Amino acid sequence: MAKAGTLWSMRPRTSGRVGVLLGFLAVLVPGATGDARTKAPTGLIAASVENRVVVADPHDGAMLDYPTGPVGFLFPAPGGMLFAPDLVDGRTTVINLRSLNAVAHLDGVTMPHFGHQDDRYLVVAGDVLLVTYPERAPMERVEARIENPWQVVFTRDDAVALILDRRPDGVGGASLVSVDLLAHQLLQRTSLAGDVTRIALSNQLGAIALVDRSSTAIRIVEPATQAVIAAFDVGGAPADAAFVEDGRTLVVAADRGEGGVLQVWQLKTSRNGLKTKLQDEAVLRAPPLRLAVDPTEAFAAVALANGAVPVIELDHGRQYTELVLGLAPRDLVWCDPARPGPVLPEWSDRSPTSPAADLRSRHSE
Repeated sequence: MAKAGTLWSMRPRTSGRVGVLLGFLAVLVPGATGDARTKAPTGLIAASVENRVVVADPHDGAMLDYPTGPVGFLFPAPGGMLFAPDLVDGRTTVINLRSLNAVAHLDGVTMPHFGHQDDRYLVVAGDVLLVTYPERAPMERVEARIENPWQVVFTRDDAVALILDRRPDGVGGASLVSVDLLAHQLLQRTSLAGDVTRIALSNQLGAIALVDRSSTAIRIVEPATQAVIAAFDVGGAPADAAFVEDGRTLVVAADRGEGGVLQVWQLKTSRNGLKTKLQDEAVLRAPPLRLAVDPTEAFAAVALANGAVPVIELDHGRQYTELVLGLAPRDLVWCDPARPGPVLPEWSDRSPTSPAADLRSRHSE
């Protein structure tokens, strides 16, 4: 049998046959690297590059292209779906990551922010709208006056959504907006000091990490008061951060001029406050732009300004493989195609359809 990389390197357009082949190959353990690694990354990495979205296998860097137009942010959805909205032309491409087909092209921009529940998502545009999935029926609306939703994160129980509100150019600063999704009300709006471009939430600590590009330090703050619990220097301008291990470990990508660094920090509460310790560090050959963690939280992918995306083992800081995109991506996400989708009714008076065909028919209504 040919290696997965051999088939992927042909860079075919998304067809049903290719989807079947790649879906089969995706379950193979990575043996093409020629070593005896006991851990392997799961899922698929997606990046928006120029006028297309690239979906890549983290095992060997093989990839497929999907023409989508210029996509700013990518939105993974339950059931192996990926929404790629083109803000310029006002349409959204929906990619099925299980069949590897583009199953729909929606008129208008669809930007679904999913938490941990598979049957609902948030739409953040001015107000916060809770919508059912996949029916897309409005459930609740919360007045929030959010002008430029940049990032949305959820607490573990999906009780609260934290929304980073900032312009793409950073003019006017950033605000952190918290919304109670159970009581359907706005909790708080807080102005953030510095140039905060990303946030990360620790459920374990009940704290937020602020990625401030105007500083070389990561600040860990209390959400309601913004009181600084801890701060530590990463030796460059932070680009992105993500909590793993239920919030006890923070992964940080920092820009150090011509290159960068990926750091893994251990966080531990004590009587004297929050203690931080640098556990591992990996050197990056170009400034980092975005960071994404795999579903097992054992690997991180870092999008670099030179178009490379190294995949790094977090335990040891070793590079597992590297994707070559050619151009710097606008966004990077690590998707879990195995995440279950919402449970839908099956009617006895209709013939069975495939999940992709069912989704296609729903979006065409």
